Order: sequence, then C-alpha cells, then structure tokens
Amino acid sequence: MAILSFDQDTVVEYVPEYAGNRDSLDPCVVCLKFVPYARVQHYARLIAARTGGYSDPAKNAEVTHEIQKKQFVDNVDSVTNYFVGEMEVSGPSEFYDTADTDLVIEVIKAMESHSRLTEGQRKN
Repeated sequence: MAILSFDQDTVVEYVPEYAGNRDSLDPCVVCLKFVPYARVQHYARLIAARTGGYSDPAKNAEVTHEIQKKQFVDNVDSVTNYFVGEMEVSGPSEFYDTADTDLVIEVIKAMESHSRLTEGQRKN
C-alpha cells in the first residue's frame, strides 16, 4: 500500500479535537501547513544554535518558546471560530498568544504528524 503525504505548501483545514470541538456544529478550524520531519529538524537546529551558549534554564525556555512560536506562525495560515471574549481571533500569532496550552500543542502535533493531520482534516 502506498503512503500519501501532504505537500508542505498546501493549506489543510484542521479541526482540533480540543474540548469537544470536532463534535460542534460550528467548530474552530485551523488552516495550516504540514511540517515534514526535515523542517521540524530545522526548527530544532535553530533552538540548539540559540541555546548553545546558555546554561540558564529560564533563558533556554525563552528561546525554545520563541522558536516554537515561529514554527507555529510560519505554518498556521488562519483560524476561524476562535473567540477571546466577544472578539474573533483569526491570526496565528494572536491565536498562539491566547489559546490554551493543550490546544496549541495539539495543533503543533497535528502539523508535524501526517496521521494526526489526516484524522482532524475537515471533511467537506
């Protein structure tokens, strides 16, 4: 059986499972790009290069967070049906800054995993 993957430039509509979202009549949808292993390694090398000279765990965590946010913003195109109070948030940076940790981690794991991305892919 052949293995089919996503093109890294194709935007995929992903419906997070977080908080029963997939069962919602009007779910939150994150439009994102698949991040292949080579690109994941690129972000890991960026972290290693930026933290190589630091022995301070707080500084290492800050750099890791910064690179993780870069990966997120680079690969999330838009978000729909995500609200902070009365305001809809559609940009990847604002979504990253305001969303629950579990939701952000789910989206990152989906962009890095073909099977997770396929599982949550929006059905038309």
